Amino acid sequence: MLKTSTIQESDILPSIWNGIREQVEELGLSLTVWDATGRMVGLRKYSCDFCEMVCKSGGGCEKTARDIARYVLDNRETSRCTSPIGCCQFGLPVFDRRRLAGAVVLCYPTREMLDDEYLARLCDRLKLDRKVMLTYARTSCRHSATEAVPLQNMFSHLLGERSQACETTEALNSLSVNLTSTYEALSMLYRISGSMTVSQQPRPFLQSVCDQLLNVMDLGVAAALVYDERTKLDDDIVIKSATNEKVTAEQLRFLTATYLVSHLPKDESFVLDNSFENREYGFVGRNIKNLLAVPLIIDRQNVGVLIAANKQQGEFDSFDTKFLTSIAAQASVFLTNNRMYGELQEMLMGVLYSLTESIDAKDPYTCGHSRRVAAIARRMAMELGSKPQIVRQVYLAGLLHDIGKIGIPEAILCKEGKLTNAEYEIMKKHPAIGAKILSRIRHLEPIIAGVLCHHERMDGKGYPHGWSGMDIPIEGRILGLADSWDAMTSCRTYRSALSVAEAKQEIRRCAGGQFDPKLAKIFLSWDLDAFMKELYSPNAEENNRIEWNV
Repeated sequence: MLKTSTIQESDILPSIWNGIREQVEELGLSLTVWDATGRMVGLRKYSCDFCEMVCKSGGGCEKTARDIARYVLDNRETSRCTSPIGCCQFGLPVFDRRRLAGAVVLCYPTREMLDDEYLARLCDRLKLDRKVMLTYARTSCRHSATEAVPLQNMFSHLLGERSQACETTEALNSLSVNLTSTYEALSMLYRISGSMTVSQQPRPFLQSVCDQLLNVMDLGVAAALVYDERTKLDDDIVIKSATNEKVTAEQLRFLTATYLVSHLPKDESFVLDNSFENREYGFVGRNIKNLLAVPLIIDRQNVGVLIAANKQQGEFDSFDTKFLTSIAAQASVFLTNNRMYGELQEMLMGVLYSLTESIDAKDPYTCGHSRRVAAIARRMAMELGSKPQIVRQVYLAGLLHDIGKIGIPEAILCKEGKLTNAEYEIMKKHPAIGAKILSRIRHLEPIIAGVLCHHERMDGKGYPHGWSGMDIPIEGRILGLADSWDAMTSCRTYRSALSVAEAKQEIRRCAGGQFDPKLAKIFLSWDLDAFMKELYSPNAEENNRIEWNV
C-alpha cells in the first residue's frame, strides 16, 4: 500500500512540485507527486471544489492515481487512463540525472461529465447534491477527454526541463527561464492555432504572430515577408520591432532578396547566424546583431519568410529554431488555407455575378441593374457606419435582390408597356420567390431580409407584406431606395430615363412616404452626377467586387 511522506524527503521533487504548480492551477488540473518508493509527497492538490467533493466522497480517483504512479515507477514510462467516474488521469516519471526520482500524476474532470444523465447518476452514487455539483462542474470541467494527450505531452516536456534544471543552482536559474519560455511558446502556439480562421486576412494574422514573437522570444525585431503574388497583402511585409530598433522594412526586403532566399533552398529548413553583425553586408546588415529565419511554405514552394532578429539576451539556440519552425509551419498552414479559401471565394462570387447577369440579361432594359443597386446599397451601408460584415451582406443582397424574377414568366418580365393588374400581381411575387430560393442556402440567410423587403414602403403601401416604418429591416429600406433610383435613371420599355435632377426631385418628394427620410437625406447629400459616372464606368464592376464573407 502506498504511504504519504513529507515533501522534504526528496531534493528534486519539491522543485517539481513548485515548478509545475502554476501551470497545473492555470489549466485546472489536480496534482499528486510520488517519490521513488511509491509514497505520496505532501498532500493531494485538488484543482477545484468539484474534484475535492467527488474524491472525498469515494469517487475512486485517488486509487487510480496510486495505480498509475506504481505503473510509472515500475516501468519508467508515462501512463494514461480514465478513473472510475470518468476523469482523465496521466502519470509522468521524474528523473534526476537519469535516476528515477519519482512520479507525478495529473487528473481533470472532462467536459463530457457535464451530461445531465451522467451527472445525476454520479451524484446519486456518491450521495451528493445535484444542484451544487452542477454549479461546480460548470466551472471545473474545462477540458475534453481528447485533450489528455497534448496535456500529457506538454507536462512531459515541462518535467524533463525541470529535472535538468535541478542539477546545479546555476542550471536551475537558467532552465527556470527556459521553462517559462517553453510554456509561453506552447501558449503562443495554442493561441495561434485558435485564431486560424479561413476568413481572416493574412496581414492581421501575421501582425499578431510577429507581435507575439517579439515578446515570447525577447526579440528586437520580428518580421514576416511574403513574396507570393497570390497572397493578399496590402504590402509584402509585416514588421514589428522594439522602440530602439532601427531596422527598416526596406532593409529586410533587401536582406531577403540578396541573402535569405539564396540560403533557403527547398532542402533547408532555416537560416541561423549569431554573428551576423560581423559580416560585411553593408546596408543589408546594418543594425542586425543576430538572425534566425524560417521559410513559409505553400505547396512545397517558399512563398515568404519569418524573421527573428536581435535576440535581446544571449544567442539563438536549438530551442529558438524549433519554436520558430513550429510557428512558421502554423503560419504556412494558415496561408495555404487562406489561399484555398480565397480561390473558393472567387469561384462563388463568380457564380453569383454570373447568376445576376443572367437575370438582368432576360430584359435588355435592366442590364447591369443588380450590380448598380448593389454598389449604391454598399455605399449607403458604409455611410451609415455599418460593420464590414453588414456592408458585405447588404452588397450581396443588392446583387441578388431580383433573383426571384427567375420565377416570373418572360412574357410579363419583358412586356413592352404597362402591366395589367393581374400581371402586376404576379410580378409582385418576385421578392417572396427570391427569399424562398435563398432560404435553402444557409450561408445566405443574413441577406434574405433585404431581398424580401426591397419593395416595402415607409407608408405601408409596398409589398409583399405591407410593412411600414421601422418594421421594415434597414437592409430592405436601403435596397428599396437603391432599386428605385436605378429604375428611375434607367430606360424602360414604358418610359425614358429621368435625369439626375429629376430623379433627385422624385426622391425628395417620396421621402417619408416611399423612402426612409434619413436614408434619402444621406443619399441626396452625395455628388450624384459624379457617382452616376462611377456607376457606369467600365471598371465599376471590378471596383465594387467584394470578398465572399457573409
